[in-house]
Amino acid sequence: MRSGDGRDAARAMGSFVRKGLGGPAKAVSRMRMSSRAAAALGGFFTQVREGTDPTINDWVNSARARGLSAQDAALEVINQIIPAGGSVDEESAKHAMNQAIIHLYEVDPTTDIFALTNEQISALMGYTLAFDVYNRVQLELGRVFEKLKFSAEVVQDRLAQVQDYILVVVRDAMKKVRTSRKPRSVRDISASALRNALDIFGAQ
Repeated sequence: MRSGDGRDAARAMGSFVRKGLGGPAKAVSRMRMSSRAAAALGGFFTQVREGTDPTINDWVNSARARGLSAQDAALEVINQIIPAGGSVDEESAKHAMNQAIIHLYEVDPTTDIFALTNEQISALMGYTLAFDVYNRVQLELGRVFEKLKFSAEVVQDRLAQVQDYILVVVRDAMKKVRTSRKPRSVRDISASALRNALDIFGAQ
């Protein structure tokens, strides 16, 4: 975090996964709510697109009739998947899901939340996993930056580097899982992508 070198950011992530989360295997267990949330989000938007669930169809019709913005619609989706008043892990997953949807629109402002492609759904799941990892790292780095007494600009630059690194690793892990020939459920894809990413982080 002192140097701003991308290789050092990768090593910092490795240290965090090995020491802060107890290693990749334990990290997967501790972050299982994140994996479930990503899978639930992917499954929900697949059903939205395909129109196979009457209850979800009713919600889509209601959202369209009310003219909800993409962000408001996304918040309703998240609250349907994980109701309010949940555990700390559930609230963390909800925050990551919200960040993931915002990021999806930052990458492609023309995104139609009611008709996401398979690639967009996969990306959304990956973003959810990545932001949950990033949020945990950010809490730890907050203590580091307090000691280093960096300016706000430097702190934001370092955090952006870490976030970008996490997003790239999780994206590649998700792509690897999706392109394997083994048939997988949405939940299995999510869990496998998280496990692969944490293994990569832990090896740095």
